Amino acid sequence: MTTPHAPRNLRSKPLRRRARGTLAGIESLETRLALAQTMGVFVNAPEAQQGYTLFNATLNPTTHLIDNNGQEVRAWTSTGGTTSVYLLEGGSILRNTILAPPQRAFGSNGSTGKIEIIDWNNKPVWSYTLADAKYQLHHDSILLPNGNILAIAWERFSRAEAIALGRDPAKLNPATNSELWGEAILEIKPDLAKGSGGTIVWEWHLTDHLVQSYDAGKPNYVKPQEIVKNPQRVNLNFVPTGIGADTHIADWAHFNAIAYNAKTDQILLSSREFSEVWLIDHSTTTAQAAGKTGGKSGKGGDLLWRYGNPQTWNAGGASKQTLQWQHNIQWISDGLPGAGNLLVFNNGWGRPDGSSWSSVMEIKPTTYGQATPVWSYGSPKAGFFSPIISGMQRQPNGNTLICEGVKGNLFEVTPAGKVVWRYVNPDIAGGNTLAQGASAPALNVSGTPGVYTNLTFRALKYTASYPGLAGRSLTPGKLIEKYPTFHDTVGFYEPSSRSWLLNHHADGTSTAVRKITPGISPQVAVSAASLPFVGDFDGSGKKTTGVYDGAAGTFRLDFNNDGVADSIVTIPGAKPWWQPLAGNWDGVGGDELGIYDSRAHTFRFYTLQGTLAAPAFVTPALPATWRPLVGDWNGDGKFTVGLYDPLAYTFYLNDKIDGSITSLTTFKTPKVPATWLPIAGDWNGDKKTTVGLYDPAARTVYLNNRIDGSITNMITYTLPVGPTAIPVGGNWGSFPQPKAPISPALLAAAVSFDSSKPRTSLNVVK
Repeated sequence: MTTPHAPRNLRSKPLRRRARGTLAGIESLETRLALAQTMGVFVNAPEAQQGYTLFNATLNPTTHLIDNNGQEVRAWTSTGGTTSVYLLEGGSILRNTILAPPQRAFGSNGSTGKIEIIDWNNKPVWSYTLADAKYQLHHDSILLPNGNILAIAWERFSRAEAIALGRDPAKLNPATNSELWGEAILEIKPDLAKGSGGTIVWEWHLTDHLVQSYDAGKPNYVKPQEIVKNPQRVNLNFVPTGIGADTHIADWAHFNAIAYNAKTDQILLSSREFSEVWLIDHSTTTAQAAGKTGGKSGKGGDLLWRYGNPQTWNAGGASKQTLQWQHNIQWISDGLPGAGNLLVFNNGWGRPDGSSWSSVMEIKPTTYGQATPVWSYGSPKAGFFSPIISGMQRQPNGNTLICEGVKGNLFEVTPAGKVVWRYVNPDIAGGNTLAQGASAPALNVSGTPGVYTNLTFRALKYTASYPGLAGRSLTPGKLIEKYPTFHDTVGFYEPSSRSWLLNHHADGTSTAVRKITPGISPQVAVSAASLPFVGDFDGSGKKTTGVYDGAAGTFRLDFNNDGVADSIVTIPGAKPWWQPLAGNWDGVGGDELGIYDSRAHTFRFYTLQGTLAAPAFVTPALPATWRPLVGDWNGDGKFTVGLYDPLAYTFYLNDKIDGSITSLTTFKTPKVPATWLPIAGDWNGDKKTTVGLYDPAARTVYLNNRIDGSITNMITYTLPVGPTAIPVGGNWGSFPQPKAPISPALLAAAVSFDSSKPRTSLNVVK
């Protein structure tokens, strides 16, 4: 080994530093760290609503139900991705499943084609498919109190049929055969006995409620100045333009959400392309729903209220527009804070001032085009933006769960706007699930910014008292995100209690921590002054724990991490100040023992029987404050040693244990306090040991996947341990093998290109 002032003729291993800016102080280090946690639970504060969150990556076949720790309690798998999904009171899920393109006669972003009910045990109960030349299910369907299903479907009209309705031919798109797709709301009575199909018992059609000022020969004609006097009707020749507008045009209104109020027997609809939410009467007969009279409202199927964009009915300009491409309109349920008010996810893509940022809005409807604001979350500086999909849900404790859909980012905020729970969906397109540390690939959806393959249409949280969870086994299971088969994580030894906390995650979560306390064996006799170490003593690839009792000169080895010393190895002539080591010195079998004598600055190496395993060597005279490290720095299978100088925050890592310094890697970290403790481990599973530091004051670890002085590939997280805990690095057990990164073939199988669009776009959702 060498010191910073070693003679120039002593050559160390050349440094392969990456260019980086000068860092000054601890704060600079923290701001430059690249976080390795990319998915799973990021925040789980006590203020979060306790419950179970249901979600599904839109282009993945699996629906998950997780607890607040991110551990799965139930999963359902179908044949395709999904838009909306709901947990029913009987414990089944209602799922809007995306059919493969060959099974759909036509479709745009948000095409589904199939509604499914799948029971708690993942057994299909019922399904309904509608994807023919005239109608195509899309986006959303919900269960009504009477057991029927209320669903959204596109309704195709040819060019001639559209013109016959009063459509201006100039506002039809030749790239989509100049078609016009209206919207239909269908109430389906499911055939549960058969397990598929059903009867349509009520329906509403958008084209029955039109007004237009293009063709005076049509019965729905009004003069241009009369459009504003008919807010109950939909302007057939309104077509949105500008950023966010779908160039498909045939998909004219693009409903993306439906909600039902049993007390009023009314339906809420969200029209993306109109940037409006609409209210209609469900108490009508089908015949009344096609007209202007009947039902509790006396207005038949006409709009009872509309809100969001006065331009659609000539009631105002762009400056008065309050919604931009919104999603997930809903009533707040009875018994929840704000009950009876409406929640809507305003995507906010291209606001009147030119900015783009999303918000969740709670409002009270008043008259046509008007609503009273009650609460909102989101601002230009919040960094919260999803140009498409997304949703929210009010919680019993007053919090609001939000799905920032394009990023698969689920988070819960208090009424004051504090984020108290946050989870990033690890599932991506093609049935793949990412490993922790990886990021979802970007996805091109009609040029929409910031969309990734873990895009998630919505998420819903259910409390343990919800009827669908009553009597169910909700035992926390695995985390959804994957971890490498072999990689080291950080554990801690608490000297006062002589206990261990071995964390199986390297992301700050503590859902897989093994606690080891001393057993009724010689282990309990270890003094609090004893020092911890870990090693793979049986060659299994897993690390187990041990302590060095300097007063007795013994290593106490626990081969199965049960708190009981399975072997006590005595080293003749051992000293109390020796620091214990364990490593595979010869590259054969498991780890053996070693020590570093800080006073004599000497390394010694021993077998598990206490005999010498390799010659000892003396380093140049070094301060006693330097701390030893063990690792396979070059990946050759043989462990060697290193030292960390806490005063100069410098690592010295040697590839040999023969006393030479011809294969030495030396680098400084940014300036950190001398109280920080060094750690060594293989943090990314590449079979090369790298280093890290532990800040005992902040209980924070900084793990570097490189040993070249750079900090561009770091893991950092905080763990709830005591102030005297001593960190150790090791692989405490095996992890599930991560799936391979998404391939072009898998992506092509999960999404499709809609050749009818005037520009290339992935057929996903908006």
